[in-house]
Amino acid sequence: MERILLSICISSYNRGIKCLRLVKKLLSVEDERFNIFICDDHSNTETVKILKTLDSPKTHLILNDENWGPCRNWFRTIDSGNGKYILHVLDRDDIEIRYLKTILDILENNSVGAGYFGRSSIVPIEGVEKKTNYAICKKGRIGFLTVGGIPIHPTGFFVERDLWKTSNFKKFFFDKKFGIYPHSYVISIISINRDILYSPISFYYHVYNRNNSKSRFYSKKNEKNYWWLPDTVIKTYNALILYLIKFADVAYKDEFICKRFADGLYRATFFYKHISADQEEMERYGIDIEFVNSWKLLLISVKYRCVFGYILNRVGAEEKDILNNINNLWISNLKAIFKQF
Repeated sequence: MERILLSICISSYNRGIKCLRLVKKLLSVEDERFNIFICDDHSNTETVKILKTLDSPKTHLILNDENWGPCRNWFRTIDSGNGKYILHVLDRDDIEIRYLKTILDILENNSVGAGYFGRSSIVPIEGVEKKTNYAICKKGRIGFLTVGGIPIHPTGFFVERDLWKTSNFKKFFFDKKFGIYPHSYVISIISINRDILYSPISFYYHVYNRNNSKSRFYSKKNEKNYWWLPDTVIKTYNALILYLIKFADVAYKDEFICKRFADGLYRATFFYKHISADQEEMERYGIDIEFVNSWKLLLISVKYRCVFGYILNRVGAEEKDILNNINNLWISNLKAIFKQF
């Protein structure tokens, strides 16, 4: 039997109806190049009962005998696939089914180590090979500067199964110090030695409402460590830079630091202001709109630069050029904030 091209691996937890709807949507596409794995993290009885109604030779259900937690279950979900490529999907997200055949065609015609389908903060740099609806980032400098250290949402991440099985990626999902973006570490490390594929097609969209928007990562009732809040952005980017800089070639180490500094600074300031004023987005999280004024952005910008000084000390960045570049990027951010006064 010919090997399946793509295993769509779905992480499930207490969303039986949504997961069932998602799987049926996928099964509506008649294509023998993909199969489906559902890895349920010891959900409630009703969810398990619903998932067990799935009856198709293309679907495989894995039931954890205990609760592994989100990141660990993500690892087990990805690890369950048997296709040439494994695509990760969360049960809370919905799929733009019209793009599934496009994704299969793209993967069939390219050989890459990993990649991402969906809207994200990834911005291909100069030198990336751009196609009609996707781009190939060559291994090394181009791949690392494009995807290295960029936080990505789990749904849409894919990896070559043979590479996944022969690499030590488990630590990113099992060690809490890597936070809630283990996929970002995986794709970053792979980009050093393998080409990466990125497609900005709207492959998925989030489905939230005020009743079920809370992620398992936010366990406390009043906890507000959402991924888009400035302190979380600063913590996430700093952790990614500190770990990944060890893998960057000296030829583009400084460039990587500056790029990720600029990305994080923007996300902690202007993107934070934008998302806080987005009523629909705030309703997804079940919280009220927050007005972010320019004074608050200034304080965030100053804090970000101060915290980043710790990064520069840790990586031994004493060269005049990199320090000047960092300060110029920061001053440009301040000027943009002042224009809003």
